[in-house]
Formats: sequence, structure tokens, C-alpha cells
Amino acid sequence: MAEITRLSEWPFDKDEFVTLWWLRSPWRESTHRQWRTTAVFKRESGEFREVDFPWGLIPWLRLGQVFQDGQPIWNETTGKIFNLVIPASSSAILSKAADIPLIANHVLEGESNLAEYCIKFQTQKGITLVLPVLECIRAFLVPNKTLAFGLLEPNYFERVITRYEIIDRKLFLDFSQDIAKKVLSKPFAFFVARLLYDSSFRGAWDRVYRDRLNQASQLNWNTSIPLVTNLPNFTSTWHVRGLLTGQILLVQQILEVAPARSLPFSELEFTHPGIKKREYVEKPVIKRQRKPKKAVEENLIETEASPPITSNPARNLPRLRSSIIEKQKLKITQTGATSITVTKPTANIFNAANHQNLEVLLKSQTVNVSDVGMGGNNPAAEFTLRSPMDIFVATDDGLGEFAQAIRFLDETHYDISVSWEVRELAKEIPFAKIVDRTRKFALVNLESSGLPSCWILEFGRPDNFSISTLLFSLSTQNVNMEHEDILDRLLIQALTPSGGWQRNVLEKLQGEISGFVFALTKHTSKSTEDWGERLYKKAKEIMNL
Repeated sequence: MAEITRLSEWPFDKDEFVTLWWLRSPWRESTHRQWRTTAVFKRESGEFREVDFPWGLIPWLRLGQVFQDGQPIWNETTGKIFNLVIPASSSAILSKAADIPLIANHVLEGESNLAEYCIKFQTQKGITLVLPVLECIRAFLVPNKTLAFGLLEPNYFERVITRYEIIDRKLFLDFSQDIAKKVLSKPFAFFVARLLYDSSFRGAWDRVYRDRLNQASQLNWNTSIPLVTNLPNFTSTWHVRGLLTGQILLVQQILEVAPARSLPFSELEFTHPGIKKREYVEKPVIKRQRKPKKAVEENLIETEASPPITSNPARNLPRLRSSIIEKQKLKITQTGATSITVTKPTANIFNAANHQNLEVLLKSQTVNVSDVGMGGNNPAAEFTLRSPMDIFVATDDGLGEFAQAIRFLDETHYDISVSWEVRELAKEIPFAKIVDRTRKFALVNLESSGLPSCWILEFGRPDNFSISTLLFSLSTQNVNMEHEDILDRLLIQALTPSGGWQRNVLEKLQGEISGFVFALTKHTSKSTEDWGERLYKKAKEIMNL
């Protein structure tokens, strides 16, 4: 199912391109007591226009992003991409935007905009970075709506966590009922763990509320008080988008940061009163029928403040990738106190569906991001985080060397975000069986800012069977709707029963599916590092086509 996320109220002309130019700190509106933020857009004419949004949208609002008809055009942004090494010893200076000539003279106008704070610091190459505090908060502290609201309340972690304890380098993290179970995920639990156990990140978090409280005691809590925070102190490589003028770089977006510091635990287990342990039991083979219709789901984000009076089911908006690409690989598990039994089929049989004349349905759903708990008359919506890559491969799956190659790719190339899963080849063909076991395959998703996604499909080969690795990419507009559907078609139509890829079928699919590109790579006897590098180059090649 494809998902489209757009703003329901859009004050600009139809089809007009506007750029998100600046953000202002949150304020609380008087009627429904909802936190709001003000975004400044630059129109094609050069005119600036201010628009108020729910504060919960802050993870989605990225400076320099181009919007059209209320929807971000992800491959359209201002600025250029830079890779920078940030030393831990750099001394960050907090300055108002009005005191930075680059912003005051060339980028912004208006007293309220220039009252916001920026962090200035030097890189190893003598470049002065100017980082808006709200971008620092978005990238390092609030990757989703729940944490964005938590940032503005006192003692947030004391309220939502009942226990956090490290035993033998394993962190046990127990969440309370005050946080919605739907919010919990491995990336979310890990992000919270970092805020708890990394004093630099926790100090940055705590300063936001403490400084705002001090100023609100002299002014008014509901007014827009420019937020202040610390820059987390760690040696790291930054991948940013920004505007360079001379030796001064205005950072619009922190795309990726790879910290070089470890946490005091190597394993994380988290739980919640609503989480149940699942115990699986097998049931006979089932046949999966393909649905004759496809749906395109349009999430219309309600931008007006509404009273939090109706507890409707929560909904997930499309996933956001955290800016922090953690290189410390942890085993993260969730557990629960009670158990439920879930039936699990022993195999799936895919029927050859007719792919012609599939009806596309547009289903619109208005969702609310104003309130973290209820969400008003429309379902509360949350931005989910993408899972960090964690690879746990059984030694007998025949995927060990491939896993090493992907680890090398992930650790070497910061411009790529990697996620991974292993599945069984549930087909009634000879290739799907290795003696009395089902052959498995790895599906790796590679993402790079501004480029289409790429998938790598590698079969487990404990029997050293010779079959090339398949890579395929999709255009941005097809990525959510098509990749599972295309994976099925590849396994049904392009994979031979005895094991092998039919190039003529792949080429036919390339002509039938808009934006579909594929490549095949053979295995070699060279090192896994060489393999990872070849996969990276081939993936970037087809992503750029």
C-alpha cells in the first residue's frame, strides 16, 4: 500500500513550489492549550509567508525542504551536501540569529525570526558552522512526535520509565503506561537509552526545559520563547545539507551523524505493561490470495489546533530515519509479562495473480499530531523511526559472509542507511529446499538522501549453490507501494525452479514497471570487504539511474 502524507490546510497556490526557510520555537495557543510552532516559507516570488503548525510536526519539518500542495518533494531541497569531521574539543558558542551577519543580512528578516538561537563552532578545516538550535533539537533530541512533546515537560523520563538498570552490560528498560505501546520500537527504545546513559545528550535534553522555565517565570509560559540547548559533545563525522558563504556554512539539515563513542551496555531489553510475549505454534500450509485492488492511503495532517477529547486509535505516519547512525551494534529485544499464542503457517503458496487492470483506490484519512495522547476528533498519528541495522544470522543459513560484506558497507559509507531482514523462501520448488530445510534469503534495504531506495536480495548458500546477487531499485513515487509486490513477482516469475535468474524476465519487468532498475553481481573468491564495496558501487549506480 502506498502512503502519501500531506498537510490538510495549505495556504499556497496549487502546484506552487515553496521552501521551508526557517522555524520558530514553540508556543501554546490559548483555546485548546496545544503546542504550536511557526514555519517561515519562501515562495517562488521571493516573498516570505508564516504558517503555524502543531509542534509534533517538528521531526518532519526540515529546513531547505521544498513543498508542493502540502507535501514535501523529497528530492527537491536547497543547499549542498557536505561531509565534515567535528572535533569533540570544538567550543560551541550560542548566538542569536540577529548577531550572525550571514543570517541577518542574507537569509532572514523579521524580529521574531532573528530572536532564535544558533550554535557556532569550528571544524577541523577552519569552516565556521552555524547550526540553528531547532535543527540541533530535531536531529539529536526529538526524532518523533512523542519525544517532541516530552521535551517540553518536566521530569519526562521519570514519568514514562519505571526502571532502567544495567546488569552484566545488559540494559533493562521498563516503560510505564503513560507512554503509548504503539510508540515503542527498537529504535525508540535505543534512542531513549542513549538519552539516559549519555550525559552529553541528556545534558542537551535537560537544558531545553530548564532554560525555558527560567525565562517563562519572567515572561509567560505560553509565549514563543527561543529554545536553548547544548551541542552534544562527541567526535563524529557529520553529513549535512547547507548554504556555504565564504568560510561560513549555515546548516539547514543534519542528514547523518556517526558518533564514535560507545555506551555502557551491549544489549538492551525493554518492556511495557501492554506488551505480550508471543508463543508461536505451527498450522498447516495456507494459500495466500492476492487482493485484486491496491490502495493509496493519503494521510492528511490536521494543522489546526483541536481539543484532545476523543481517544481514537493511533496511526503511524511513514517512517523517519534518525539522523544519528549508531555504529555500535546492539542486540535489542522486547519482552512482556504475559503470553499469547499465535498460529504461524509452515509455508506460503503464492498464486500467480493477474497483474492487469488493478484498481487503484485513494483513501484519505485525516490525522492529528497536536496532542501526544488523544489527538482530538481525528486519530492521533506518530512518526515511526526506521530500525537500525542489526544482523543476527544463524551459522547454518549460508549468509555469514554476506552479512560481513553488508557490515563493511554500512560501517564504511556514511551516505548509506542500511536495514536488514532474513526470510524463508516459501516456494514449492527444488531450489527452496536444502535437504530437509527451507532455504533462506536476506533482503537488505539501502537508502541515501535524495535517491531512490535500493534492495539487495541474497540467497543463503550453505550448499555453495551458484546464483548471482540481485539488486533492484524503484523510483521514489513507487517505493512504498511496489517493493513487496515486485519482490513477489521476482520470486514467482524471474526465479527458475532449479535456482537462477531469468534475465529476459527481469528485462521485461523493467519495461512494465515504472522506475524499476535491476543489476546482477556474481560471487567471487575475494574478501568480504571487496564484496561489500562492489555491492555499494553497484547499488549507487542503479540508484542514480
